[in-house]
Amino acid sequence: MRITSATWIATVLVATSAGVGAWAWTALPGGVPVNYLALDGHRHVGTSRLAFALIPLIAAFVTATLTLAPTLGARNAVDRAAKPFDMILIGVAGLMLVIEVALIGRAMDPAFNVMRPAAIASGVLLLGVGNYLGKARQNAIVGLKTPWTLADATVWDKTHRFTGRGMVLGGLVLIALGFILRDGNALGLAIGACTALPVLAGVAQSWSLARRPQRG
Repeated sequence: MRITSATWIATVLVATSAGVGAWAWTALPGGVPVNYLALDGHRHVGTSRLAFALIPLIAAFVTATLTLAPTLGARNAVDRAAKPFDMILIGVAGLMLVIEVALIGRAMDPAFNVMRPAAIASGVLLLGVGNYLGKARQNAIVGLKTPWTLADATVWDKTHRFTGRGMVLGGLVLIALGFILRDGNALGLAIGACTALPVLAGVAQSWSLARRPQRG
């Protein structure tokens, strides 16, 4: 088990999510408005309190899994990517807390746009991880594990510096869009695009680097 200051910060964030979720469960019996397409092919509208408990559970599971990763045989991998690993640990717990609070806001006001704070928080997460991703050394857990990055440490380092810069740019764009856009579907697409494009570009970059001679 790897206990660091990042672990404690993430634990406090998860506990806060659980606390506000427990409060919402009792104080907001109506739950969060939901609109979904069921297996019967019809769209259903209603409310649910499940998210109040589900989000803290997901945050707790992710935090526990990352904390236990070294115990499960990944100690060396985590040590070689300690800073991005810790940023992921804190960032995911923080993102879950923002989503939990946003869902409570939606429960209080059905017109509240959950996707705007979710997009901004996702952008902050991309900024944090991207800022440290270039410091990750070759390992089997954190980073882009393509055949080319795993085969060559130089390709790994250059790919992760490139991808990190892309994630920082994606994070900045996503934060800006979170303040500008109001449509939930558009924000959802923005989150997906700003998260996926830097990763896809990084994969392409690793392939490109592997095809030409490396000069350090």
